[in-house]
Amino acid sequence: MQKNIDMVMAAFDYNRAEPCIVRETDHWAVVYKPPHLPTAPLRADERNTLVYWFLHSPEAEGDVLFDDMQTDALLDATQIDPQEPPAEYGRDIQEVQVGNKPAIRPTGRRIREAQVRGKKAIEAGLLHRLDTDTRGLVLFAKDQVVYDFLAARQEAGQMIKTYCAFVEPNGAPEIDDGYDFDATELSMLKELSAAQGQVIVQERIAAQLPLTLESQFRNFGPGAKRVAPVVSGSRHYKKDGRLYTTVIETSDILPSPIDGNDTVPETVCESLSPPPLIRLCCRLSRGYRHQVRAHLAAAGLPIVGDPLYAPQGAEAPPEAAQVSLQLYAVSLAFPDPENPQQNIRVALPLPDRMNP
Repeated sequence: MQKNIDMVMAAFDYNRAEPCIVRETDHWAVVYKPPHLPTAPLRADERNTLVYWFLHSPEAEGDVLFDDMQTDALLDATQIDPQEPPAEYGRDIQEVQVGNKPAIRPTGRRIREAQVRGKKAIEAGLLHRLDTDTRGLVLFAKDQVVYDFLAARQEAGQMIKTYCAFVEPNGAPEIDDGYDFDATELSMLKELSAAQGQVIVQERIAAQLPLTLESQFRNFGPGAKRVAPVVSGSRHYKKDGRLYTTVIETSDILPSPIDGNDTVPETVCESLSPPPLIRLCCRLSRGYRHQVRAHLAAAGLPIVGDPLYAPQGAEAPPEAAQVSLQLYAVSLAFPDPENPQQNIRVALPLPDRMNP
């Protein structure tokens, strides 16, 4: 029987501007990446990246948490669900470059970690990437043996990533020249997302969950910065191509004001109040760049603040202009390098509001 070790943080500040170590052992480290910071360097001399920060951050002593953040360490003797089919390590990312990258201030040096050779030599023990504007958890291996072990498990679909996203249903996706998901379930979801009233939409979406979105992908657009889901029957579908799966597991409704601005002046007419937000949680093992963003947009559920897949139009909520991409990598689950018969899950609390 395979067991889970859950390491769940009780609280977290998603507005912090710098990375931090969320959980670290002698063999691996889970690091929080803030928005606007690229995960990996494109050149050996590039400094404003998460990899550079990690290699120059002070090493934690043993299995500890950074910044004295509270956690709940839960040991659960529960079976995990069967894993997805064998997965592919994430492709190279052509990330949206922005001008407000956090400045990295190195305070130490990790010699052992710098000697790990990952997918690329300059990436050290980095196991996977996040888009530049996505915030959340990233896993590093601290030695070559552990990297090779975790990379193989990731290839086998045994590293499970959970994302949380705030979405603004539009019911009118325009992706892959009109080729989008045509499954009955997704057609129903798109019809629901076009309905009036966020609460009703959320309730009807929840009734369809869990919902599996599966496709191949192709790059398209200027500079191939975007990706489009490619489903069976479309002109771009390849018979032997890889399939990538995003499972929408949960949905709920939250108030829409961002980052603690929960009060609405009495002088504001109730009819002008912004609609509530729909928050989704998605799970995947096999990752393609922009996978969650493109899948949700193709389902008529684009993520708030997404400059590529949810351009803000005249009907966009006013608060959308004040926030960056509202996609959060909130959980990582992977086999324990010291005991492959058990899984480790490191998780942040779900964001309860949008963040700038």
